[in-house]
Amino acid sequence: MHTDGLSRRGFLGRVGGATGLAVGAAGCLGGGGSGGSTPDSLTLGTLNVFPMMQYFVIDQQGWYDDLGPTIDVKTFGGGPPLVQAYASGDIDFAYVGISPGVVAIANGIASKVVAANVLEPNVMVGDATFRSYWEDHGAAAFERFREAEGRKPRFATLPAGSTPDVFLRYWITETLGLDLDVVEIVGQSPSALRSTLSSGNADAGSAIEPIPTALQANPDSDMEPFRYAGEIMPGQPGAVLQPSQSLIDDHPDLVRRLVEIHVRATEFIRENRMAAAGMASDVIGSDILPADVAERAIRSPASNFISDPHRIVDKTLVYNDFHQQLGSVDTDLAAEDVFDHGFYDEVSDGG
Repeated sequence: MHTDGLSRRGFLGRVGGATGLAVGAAGCLGGGGSGGSTPDSLTLGTLNVFPMMQYFVIDQQGWYDDLGPTIDVKTFGGGPPLVQAYASGDIDFAYVGISPGVVAIANGIASKVVAANVLEPNVMVGDATFRSYWEDHGAAAFERFREAEGRKPRFATLPAGSTPDVFLRYWITETLGLDLDVVEIVGQSPSALRSTLSSGNADAGSAIEPIPTALQANPDSDMEPFRYAGEIMPGQPGAVLQPSQSLIDDHPDLVRRLVEIHVRATEFIRENRMAAAGMASDVIGSDILPADVAERAIRSPASNFISDPHRIVDKTLVYNDFHQQLGSVDTDLAAEDVFDHGFYDEVSDGG
């Protein structure tokens, strides 16, 4: 299926299974308090993956220090568990993948996307065996693999409901026109995913940086990229800045400043890519992400950092439609249900 100019209503009903993200209907997402006084602290939920690059820069530059409230950071192993914490009221704002972020809103967790992080962050990686099937047979690779190897190809990715997981399902069903039963999908935390892919315990995977670059840097792994998001869904949204509605309503000045800092971080990344890569290594840990690997990863086609939420509206609504077919949600969202562009429009003249 050709994806350029894809309409959010252009899907075929071939999904055939649900990827669950069970979240309760929560009205308030954090302890922001009600108007007036500035809260003493805010809790940020995030993940240690490259689509959260703006957070890495902000953290290392100390730009939250002058915000007013202390920022307490909780790091999660995937977007869905982050959203579970959001639903429990443990988080005031998040750097989260668009897929779990949209599911959260559709399931009644009051929050809004106020800035974008990255475009087209997803990478399909495969070992030499699967890549050879793909190169020779394209979409028929899955069936040819099963016939020759006696089993379905095993794809590892982040947890069910995460952006890489849903993107993998989208690629198989909507781009390739196949049923999901052609593949075994295993969802894992970022650290477990990297280990699974590098150890040969999966044939392929759907990943985000720095995992694909780290795999290529590992001499014991033959995993390499064979498909990038821009070839599958041009303009694919990645991660976003998503504060709770209570924080937006009660402390709009704080949200405006969070967006201001975010835009500043994006500009820093564009102008100082190697320095930003080093900051990612510092936050994630140089033992996990050496600086040289981070520097290679930030040059990847998957490292397209942006701020402007207007640029991801159309494909975000495509995700919502796809989630309805997966059975994750039954709510048909409009742009105004997901986005609050006012803060970005106020602080930026483009980005």
